[in-house]
Formats: sequence, C-alpha cells, structure tokens
Amino acid sequence: MNLFINSKEHQQGFTLIEMLITIAVAAILLSIVVPSFNSIIESSKERTTRDSLVSAIYSAKQQAQSERVNVYLCSSNDGESCADTTDWGSDWLIYQDDDSSGDLDEDDTIIANISSKTDAITSEIKEVKFTPTGHSLANTFKICSNTDNAVVYKMVLSRMGRITYEEASGDC
Repeated sequence: MNLFINSKEHQQGFTLIEMLITIAVAAILLSIVVPSFNSIIESSKERTTRDSLVSAIYSAKQQAQSERVNVYLCSSNDGESCADTTDWGSDWLIYQDDDSSGDLDEDDTIIANISSKTDAITSEIKEVKFTPTGHSLANTFKICSNTDNAVVYKMVLSRMGRITYEEASGDC
C-alpha cells in the first residue's frame, strides 16, 4: 500500500508563495481603501454637526415661540454654563431665561445639552437669543474640517430665525 499520493488532484491547501501573494495584494488594496474611509467618516461627522446645529437652532426658536420667553443657544464647555467664546466646537446649551436676566443662572431652565461631533465651529457671536416672536440676531456659523481647517459649511442665521447656506470657502 502506497502511503504517499503523488497525484495533484488529491492535494489540498495553498503553497507558501500563493499565500504571500494573496497577503501582498490584500495589503495593497487596504492601503488604497483606508484613507478614503477616513475622509468619508470626517465628512459624515461634519454633516452630522451641521444637522445637529440646525436642529438646536430651530428647537430654541420653537421653544421661545411656544413658551413666549427669551430662549438662548450658547456654546458650553461643561454642559452647565455658557462659554465666553465665539468657538462653538464644544457642547451647546439651550436654556430658557426665566428671570429675564440675559444670563444663564440658577433661576433659568436648561432645556437641552447637545454634543458637537467636530471641534471646529466658529461664529460671530457668543450666544443666539430668540425672542418670543422667534426673531434673533443675524449670525454666521462656519463648520470647519478637522483635517485641514477649511470651511466645509457656512450657515447664515437671519434675524427672522431662518437658516440659509452660503458657499463655503476660506479657512477658519
């Protein structure tokens, strides 16, 4: 009885050369695909941030109109107080100014604490105030790329509390 089979039709598996070629091709394909996935992920974060900011603006406006009080939207570093900056890259607070002081204090109601998905958002003002009629100060928000600091979205808030988009250009 012959214990060794010389016929190629009974052999199974890969040779070392075939395995190394397969791994090399897979490595080349991954090196091409992974950078494009990173740009897709960054683009998704920027779009999500834009949509979250628009939602926060409209929520604050709706709250001001329905409760007939001044409602503010501001940037927050700690989720409990407004930041004294025009950098909106951290969390945002929506609060109802119950005592009409114009500042967030213990007498006011925090309506929402919203997280930003990107670190780079700039604005012309530190907070947006919505009056009981839904009006606000005009403002421009620039959402910037985390990778190259270029403006990705430019959102303009009108005095009527409406958002329009302008061509994004320049750096933050």
